[in-house]
Amino acid sequence: MIDRSRPDYLLFLTALGLVAIGVVMIYSASAILALQKFGSTTFFVKKQAIWGIITLLVILALTRVDYHHLEKISPFLLLGSFLLLVAVLFVPATRGASRWIRLGPLTFQPSELFRFSLIFFMAFSLSKRKERIKELKFVLLPYFLILIIALVLIMKQPHLGAVLLISTVVFAMLFVGGARIRHLFLIVAPVILSVFILVFFLGYKKARVNDYLSSLEDPLKGSYQMKQSVLALGSGEMVGVGLGEGKAKLFFLPEPHTDFIFATTGEELGFMGSAAILILFFLLAARGMSIARRAPDDFGYLLAFGITFSIFASFLINAGVVVGLLPTTGLPMPFLSYGGSSLIFSALGIGILLNVSRQTKYVSSQRILKKMGI
Repeated sequence: MIDRSRPDYLLFLTALGLVAIGVVMIYSASAILALQKFGSTTFFVKKQAIWGIITLLVILALTRVDYHHLEKISPFLLLGSFLLLVAVLFVPATRGASRWIRLGPLTFQPSELFRFSLIFFMAFSLSKRKERIKELKFVLLPYFLILIIALVLIMKQPHLGAVLLISTVVFAMLFVGGARIRHLFLIVAPVILSVFILVFFLGYKKARVNDYLSSLEDPLKGSYQMKQSVLALGSGEMVGVGLGEGKAKLFFLPEPHTDFIFATTGEELGFMGSAAILILFFLLAARGMSIARRAPDDFGYLLAFGITFSIFASFLINAGVVVGLLPTTGLPMPFLSYGGSSLIFSALGIGILLNVSRQTKYVSSQRILKKMGI
């Protein structure tokens, strides 16, 4: 039975605020590029506005759909997303990467679907077998095997950002699910060793990593994208150069409306604007973790934690790339970057969190009534 209590409105308004900021900044960052390529300054922002409306509808719909339905379908979602990870490798590459599948006018990344499917599946399986999570074989056999197969497929695309994000989400969920730290180390160690061998001995993304290592010594020694991103952020100073007045988007900074939207924001809105976005994401994380803590069952707790951690980790990785702390990964900024795929999956997560928050309040009130003997 679906609860009829109110959802967490603060989380809802925070997500909508980020979407609104994203639409404004996408218009500012993409107007010149859209005019040159498509003859209209509003080409990108119109599409993003449509996706923003769809996002609102998705959130409202999922708020009213009981999240427990995900328990039954999570294994099938995981299997389907695995098949899509294989299928995308046979799709013609776009800009040197096979990450996207096109369905008519829609384009999406199977790695994003896999990330959320894996969160659903882990929340389901960990909640059902929480006593066995202390056993090494239970950690190694299902989760380590799933992770390795997925990472191999994603590295073939290649998509370094998705590899980093999915690995972090899996370890975080296993940790809060009760796995022993020494068992997690047995997973982390071979993954780190494998990545080290791939990069420095087999040459996988070695140039990108070398650019990153150079940028640690001096940001202006990094890749072209890194240089332009750092210059854009630095020129914004405290209050920015003004909305629409940024120079980096004038074909200096690649992808100013997608992966590097945070750099454009920092230039035009300055430290104050960037700090406001940071506060909104920290608020979103705080509300999500609060919902997880007060969830009515283990499945709701793990599901809310996994979704919240995934969205917040995506934000941190993207921001880390923009400020030069991480190598370029190809991960968009949740809610802000241009693209319907990322926005819809983020909306899916927020909608589920809001549904958990509704049932959390319902269960809390039931507990109070029981304590009162009513």
